[in-house]
Amino acid sequence: MKNLTFLFLLPALMWACSSNNSGYKISGELTGLDDSVEVFLKTSKDGNTVTVDSTYAQDGKFVFSGSVEQPSIYYLQVGNKRGSLLLFMENAQMKVTGNADSLWLAKAEGSAAQDTFNTYREESSSFDEASATLYQQWRNAQATGDEALVKKVEDQYDSLFAEKEKFDSAFIITHGNTLVAPYLLRGMAYDMKGDEMEKMIRSFDPSLQQANLVVELTSWADAKKRVTVGQPAVDFTLNDTSGNPVTLSSLYGNYILIDFWAAWCGPCRRENPNVVAAYQEYHPKGFDIIGVSLDRNKADWIKAIEDDHLTWTHVSDLKYWNSKVPKLYGVRAIPANFLLDKDGIIIGVNLRGEELKAKLSDLLD
Repeated sequence: MKNLTFLFLLPALMWACSSNNSGYKISGELTGLDDSVEVFLKTSKDGNTVTVDSTYAQDGKFVFSGSVEQPSIYYLQVGNKRGSLLLFMENAQMKVTGNADSLWLAKAEGSAAQDTFNTYREESSSFDEASATLYQQWRNAQATGDEALVKKVEDQYDSLFAEKEKFDSAFIITHGNTLVAPYLLRGMAYDMKGDEMEKMIRSFDPSLQQANLVVELTSWADAKKRVTVGQPAVDFTLNDTSGNPVTLSSLYGNYILIDFWAAWCGPCRRENPNVVAAYQEYHPKGFDIIGVSLDRNKADWIKAIEDDHLTWTHVSDLKYWNSKVPKLYGVRAIPANFLLDKDGIIIGVNLRGEELKAKLSDLLD
């Protein structure tokens, strides 16, 4: 028992020891990097990208030094060049090598988490290669109008995706002592339930529980748990296109779809015809919709409503992903929706296309 306890505490002790050293040092060497080009070290804070440090290279080389209070996700960016390099920051000596024009392909190494992430990329590369092959086959099938092959490739992709999720889940469980685990969980969590997320978060090493990424995931899981099937919808008030406040609960009495979308969202716009068809068929029978937009530009928002013939109630605070209502509902990707019964209880989540019509048929036909 004592040995097991020590092994459990060892990662936390290792971080505690490393956090007492002189901090981190990133030594970079990139081909194609001009001395006149500024190199940036950035991170994300409260949903915004902020610059931690910047410097100019000399002969393609640069150095960053500092310290972090906890393991953190940073990004390296070169001037106005496209792309960035993901860095798992710890108080450690790190090295970056590669080409400034393809920074996302550069190699970073040195921190325990970065080296773990490099291992993950190597071990998961076969999935990326298989996915690229299937995508090309799908495009070819679409171009030739071979619907049978399109369906076959889509089924193969679904199987590959499920296999990749199993791989990622296993990697998270066996590497829960590094920031790679919550980083991978964030990518998987869009289709996970809140309690599933919470279970995985609890498996992370105690040394990570206060890391910003883990705090963010915990908040996301809590929001998801509030809006599962069987829970009352979280009430909210937002302004409509005329600037008049609309409260969700004022619409109770009909079955209501809370539809999260935006004018700039391609998948949302492609889904809109399905939503329109459902509304036209079932609105006379007691079905209503409130569209919650994540737009920033009011003119674009209103034009999309008109162009797509969305004739129901629409609200927005025009704050993009900083909008308060998507955060309340744990929405991190759109389109997303929640179907409520007449009393405002959630009875369906992310019902699209024929799924939505089938559910409404069960309720109203």
